[in-house]
Order: sequence, then structure tokens, then C-alpha cells
Amino acid sequence: MSDHQKRGNLTFMSVLKDYVLPFLCPSSYPNLGIVMAGAFGLTFLIQMIWTGYPDEKLFYSKTSLIGYSLITLCRLLALLLVYVLVTEHYKIKEHHTWGRDPGLGGFFMAFLVGVPAMLISVGVHNLFIYLELKLENPIPPQLYYYVTSEKSIYGILLLLVMVVLFPILIEELFFRGLVYAVIPDRWWLRITIPAILSTLFAVNRLELPALFVIGICCSIVRYYTDNTLASCLTRIGYFCMRILLAPILSLQDPDLVQNAIDYNKTTLYSSIIGVSLGIVMMLVVIRQLRMVRYLQKNEDIRCGSEDGKPLSIPLREHFHADFIIGVAFLALCWIMS
Repeated sequence: MSDHQKRGNLTFMSVLKDYVLPFLCPSSYPNLGIVMAGAFGLTFLIQMIWTGYPDEKLFYSKTSLIGYSLITLCRLLALLLVYVLVTEHYKIKEHHTWGRDPGLGGFFMAFLVGVPAMLISVGVHNLFIYLELKLENPIPPQLYYYVTSEKSIYGILLLLVMVVLFPILIEELFFRGLVYAVIPDRWWLRITIPAILSTLFAVNRLELPALFVIGICCSIVRYYTDNTLASCLTRIGYFCMRILLAPILSLQDPDLVQNAIDYNKTTLYSSIIGVSLGIVMMLVVIRQLRMVRYLQKNEDIRCGSEDGKPLSIPLREHFHADFIIGVAFLALCWIMS
């Protein structure tokens, strides 16, 4: 073998060892790729089983409250399983996922963020419906939804637990807890990436803009309070405001309107006012939340605490083969919906 051939073999082996194998093998760091691959892989599997299983073999409708609760529980358990496996395998401490105590004032401000979150998200949802009708586009279908007129105490409890409490706690723990902890410590990444992934996880074309607004608001609260429970309180505040302000500003049901002419102009104008007012309120609340983060940083410097320090993960460790797999599974979830 000539010297030229030997050098060629050495170059090939070095490329294989230094670039190809590290890309194909899982990272030794907790990273966004492994989280996405696990969560969206399981979600895609559950979605295929659910959509492919015949309705006549079920003793309940898929769009009933029981059916919706079942598929919601399976999807949430998939997130919880990935959360447990990743945190246990990589020994991620609780203060990275749950965050720190922002104090009573921080929790109160987090709950108040639910007010502008509700105004903006509901307004954006209604404006999105109007825009689709104005452009004569078909209203996007929903993959997971329920239709119920249940008024019993057990039905209301099931609705409260499976539609509100469980999704809030587990989704926030996963997206504003685990995902937030493993991504790079840049404010715009820690706000946008969890919001985008939590929005896409819903696989809901109809409420896509509204869900993104809620995700952004929760991520802002998580960033400035450094607490996952605070973002849970934001979503609870959002649901409370939806109930209280329903007579004034409610979600537009697309089944009740056929075109833009039939659209209730009162709903349209109230949505525009709600979005404008919500943005102003959000800016005011963010200013107060920034003070919470400022006080936390000063306390860390004074006490020499390391609780506020993020995980040290090199940027290249996020882009392995599992990242491509996670993106592929996420795309398949939307394509097959």
C-alpha cells in the first residue's frame, strides 16, 4: 500500500471517528435532540394507534369526553416517561427543571399574566378564524377534541382533571421544565423553543396561533421567575379569565359561521380591542417580572448560590442523529393528522 493510500485511509478513519460516529451515537449530555426524539416518537406511535383503531370496536366515541380523556392521558404519560428517563439517566437536578422559589409576589404576578394571555390568545384565535373565512380558506380540522353536554359531578371532575389540571402540570413540567433546562442559556431560545414545541405538540391547526401565544406567555413567566409552577399558575389564570370574561370575549366557534359576512362584527371588534389591551398589560407585567429576576440574580451573587446556574451543555451536543429523528417524528405527527 502506497503512502498516498495510507493517508487516504487515515483521513477516512479520522472523519468517521471524529464526526460520523459522534453524530450517530447518543450524546453524553442531556440535549434537545434526545428529548424531542423520545417525546415525539412516542406521540407519533400513540397517534397512529389512535387514528387507526376502528371506532366500532370502542364502547365510546373518540370525540366523547371519555375518549378525549383517554388519548390525552396517553400523550401526557408519554411526556412524563421521557421526563423521568432523561432526568434519571443524566442526573438532572430538580432545581434545573422545577426552578427556584420566586416568592409570593412572583407567583402572584405569574397568575396575573393569565389575564393578558387570555385576551391576546382568544383575540388572535377569533381574528384567525375571520381571516380564514375572509380568504375563503377551509377551516383547519382538529385531531383531538371532544363534544359533551355532561352536567354530572363526575363528568365535571373528569373535565377539570383531564382537560385542565393534568395537561397544565405535565406539559409545563416537560416543556418549561425539561426542555427549558437542556437548551442553551439564551433568553430568546429559552422563551421561543419551549413555546414552539408545546404548540406543535398539540397538533391543532385551528388553535395554532392561540396556543403559540399562550406558550410564549408561559415561557416568559418561566424565564423571569425561574420557576415551573409559576408558568402553571399562568395557565390556570388563563382558564379562570376565560370563564370570567366569556360573556365579553369568547372563542368563536367556526361551525357557527359560514363566511366572513356572517361573522359577528362585535366579536371582531372586541377581539381587536382585547389583543391591543392584552399587549399593553403584558408589557406592564413583564416589567414587574424583570424585577423578580433581578432580585434573584442579586441574591445569588450575595450568597454565592449555584442554583441559578444553567446546565453546561455545548451547542454541538444538541445536533446529533436523535435531533433529526425528533424533527422527523414531529413532522410526521402533523402530516398524518
